[in-house]
Amino acid sequence: MTMQRKYYLLKRLNRLIIYALILLAVLLSVAPILYLFVTSLKEPELAFAIPPVWNFTPTLQNYREVVSSTRFDRYFFNSVVVAISTTAIALALGSLAAYGFSRFRFRGHFWLRMSALIPQMLPPITIVVPLYVIFSGFNWIDTRQALIVSYLTFTVPLSIWMMIGFFDDVPVELEEAAMIDGCSRLQAFLRISLPLALPGMAATAILCFLYCWNEFLYAVILTGREARTLPVTITAFMTNRSVFWGRIAASGSLVLIPVLIFALLAQRYLVRGLARGAIK
Repeated sequence: MTMQRKYYLLKRLNRLIIYALILLAVLLSVAPILYLFVTSLKEPELAFAIPPVWNFTPTLQNYREVVSSTRFDRYFFNSVVVAISTTAIALALGSLAAYGFSRFRFRGHFWLRMSALIPQMLPPITIVVPLYVIFSGFNWIDTRQALIVSYLTFTVPLSIWMMIGFFDDVPVELEEAAMIDGCSRLQAFLRISLPLALPGMAATAILCFLYCWNEFLYAVILTGREARTLPVTITAFMTNRSVFWGRIAASGSLVLIPVLIFALLAQRYLVRGLARGAIK
């Protein structure tokens, strides 16, 4: 066997190994979601049978019970409003702050930039208790605005640190050329830097949306029956009498839908953002 033949076989073997590892990673990622969906289509008594039952007649009973037994539509609306509002505000504030950190150097620049990470370092329970006291004084307990403000404590730092890397990649010379042509600093930011940083904004938006959509601790402490979100609603199917696994699987499947839609809409920008190395 010639050396060229050996090199070809070795290269093909390496490629097969890489494809096998990629396939294994995809299966490990998708299998829990598929199992959740399959469980949601089972009869309640088969949802968590041991050993698992794979030969069954699909039914929508769990979905009907989830929608009819709880105020699912209202809680779904609460989650959508809170997640989208928080993401939009975090992107606006985070982009402006990140642009300032990227373009300007001033006394205390480094320490002010590092201080943005403090809310991320603290345990959430240390933040939610003072927030509860403050919101009680404003009569904001069990309101959507309380959740939006509390979620900004971890989405704004995330937006700042994500967007700094993207603004650093935008050449300063482009903004200087725009200002020479008559643009102000704000116009150069809006017309030059911000459009070039759209892939980073898409990647940041998806992460912020996911954090807000799946957040549980703030929601369970700061809300009651009116502003409750879906993660808290799912726990209602775990009672002292039994755990309704079929309903939990059905509600979990419904919770996945907006996230998948949002990710698909921003997929083009997200891939560009990942390719440019914004997420490290």
